[in-house]
Amino acid sequence: MAEGPDDTVFEDCKYLTGSPQRFAVLAQLRERPARPTDLCDSVDATRTTIQRILAGFSERQWVVKRDGEYRLTVTGQRVFDRYRALVSEVEQARAAGPLAAHLGPVAADLPVDLLEPDCLTTSSEQNPLAAVNRFTDWIHEVEGDVRAISPIVTSVFNDAAVELLETGTHIEFIIDHSVLERSASDFSDALERGLEHENITTYVHDTALDIGLALDRSRVCLAAYDDRNNVRAIAESDVTAVYRWAETVFDRYMERSEPLAAVLPVQENNP
Repeated sequence: MAEGPDDTVFEDCKYLTGSPQRFAVLAQLRERPARPTDLCDSVDATRTTIQRILAGFSERQWVVKRDGEYRLTVTGQRVFDRYRALVSEVEQARAAGPLAAHLGPVAADLPVDLLEPDCLTTSSEQNPLAAVNRFTDWIHEVEGDVRAISPIVTSVFNDAAVELLETGTHIEFIIDHSVLERSASDFSDALERGLEHENITTYVHDTALDIGLALDRSRVCLAAYDDRNNVRAIAESDVTAVYRWAETVFDRYMERSEPLAAVLPVQENNP
């Protein structure tokens, strides 16, 4: 069993995280030494609260007082820097939560660039279609040929694919058996197009798909779906390392897929 911090260290951590004003005081002192009156002007706290915070920091030797000013010690600077990094990581984790929670095994080697907040679009109760709308916009902005994986079929995505095909874009498309069955029952035109159109090559994965992925000439779009196959979040990137990772993921899924023409007769003969 992994050991946690001893009681004294745990109490110090709990003290620092106990109020946003404590971090704010550390942040001000990280910029420059300051008197309590200066801190009252820049931190939303009373003078009494500031004095108590400074006393707590002094007790832990995170600050020292010289010539009436408080300044961070070397350890105080390190505590601030590590805590700021932790806060940043937690903020990133919160932003990426809807994506990370629905990715399945592919999350094990997910590039960190895809977790940056400015790469993410997430759906919410207030805007449940935010992710799917952004994914559709991404499709409309495609440059070059497309490789894609999808665990769902919708008229929105089918219409976007038609637009791409009309521009001469070639699409390699991986679906699973549930998508094939739904296409056969509800989107027969799209299924026929996937079988016969010269610019689209469709493959069927041997097990249920758990992610959505699209690559064009230089960009990646990763989609995470919930248990009801609603798009919960997408992440976009044009970073080279992310693109190479996405190519590897696509190839891995392709290795376990068969051409649509080889699978379709079997599906048609099923009762």
